[in-house]
Amino acid sequence: MNNIPVFLPDIDTEAITQIKETLEIGWLGLGSKTKEFEDKIFKFLELKNKLVLSTNTATSAIHLGLRIANVGVGDEVITPSFNCVADQHAIKMTGADVVMCDIEEKTLGIDCNKIEKLINKKTKAIIPLHYSGIPCNIKEVYEIADKYELRVVEDCCHAFGTKFENKKLGSFGDMAVFSFDPIKTITSIDGGCLICNNETELEKLQQMRLLGMDKDTHERYKNKRLWQNYDVVSEGYRYHLNNILASIGISQINRVNEIIKSRQNVCKQYDNSFKQLNGIKIFDVNYDNISPFIYVLRILDGKRAQLIQHLTSLQIDTGIHWTPVHRFSYFSNCKRNDLSITEKIEEEILTIPLHTNMKTEYVQRVIQGISSFFKK
Repeated sequence: MNNIPVFLPDIDTEAITQIKETLEIGWLGLGSKTKEFEDKIFKFLELKNKLVLSTNTATSAIHLGLRIANVGVGDEVITPSFNCVADQHAIKMTGADVVMCDIEEKTLGIDCNKIEKLINKKTKAIIPLHYSGIPCNIKEVYEIADKYELRVVEDCCHAFGTKFENKKLGSFGDMAVFSFDPIKTITSIDGGCLICNNETELEKLQQMRLLGMDKDTHERYKNKRLWQNYDVVSEGYRYHLNNILASIGISQINRVNEIIKSRQNVCKQYDNSFKQLNGIKIFDVNYDNISPFIYVLRILDGKRAQLIQHLTSLQIDTGIHWTPVHRFSYFSNCKRNDLSITEKIEEEILTIPLHTNMKTEYVQRVIQGISSFFKK
């Protein structure tokens, strides 16, 4: 009997074709494939008044988003403690201070009722997270941001393709970040992107992404580069997405609707099987408009460790996403408010296997394994 992992990448033969084509072109750095991937992201997200900057990681994208918002030393940025630590590190990288907020139980997204208590004259931005692909209360986040003149960098790393009020996340609001790392809904092996607001922002972001150079990006999009006649005009980083990784991203985004639908189908099967089980809580959502990255259960009555052990005996892996960031020593002294829901949730959450085009046998084994534990 095969072990069922929590994550299993789905890379098809087109990825090999795309990589081969890129190798034959002979331009491996930031190049035409990078631009093609950005264009496909733009089209898929149905952007109108927004623009796309690809990056080597989503962490880099968050850092650049904060810097384009002029977040720096002496500022504060509010984000959930129940989050990937990458967001808090990106805030620290700007020189700003991390301020951690609690979450609401319904979505496990930032609790807007607690955000305002954390805002002061140092507050510069908010980073809300759409956990597991499910939208947080983003409408109210923007109402608060507008009230206090704050920037918003939406962490959409779990939610590539999720719709809110019939619009895809990233296509409205302020800035948004997506991740294409090895385990995300679509992958470029490593990579991410930042959705920004206008050409002025994009030009500055392109400069910061490539060592502060002012003209080189447009040449590299044509698989060329400037050897002279350019200037370094801003702070700069090596945050670009190269042609090889972009070519894998292209192969994935060409299949994105199939990928999302297959994952939605698994989540619906899980929901139908688990909603009547005592001892479990599931999200109260309709997956038709959600692009799910992970499928998370809440295991009640202190039985999570026992369930993990039971599933392990059946060769079914599980995960926990995540340990709240305020638990880590490096961030333990950060400013925060009441985190009672965060601390309740951290004891209950359990991630179970969710794959693109997941084998029917695997889906049924997971369902039977969990059902058998609660029906004992």
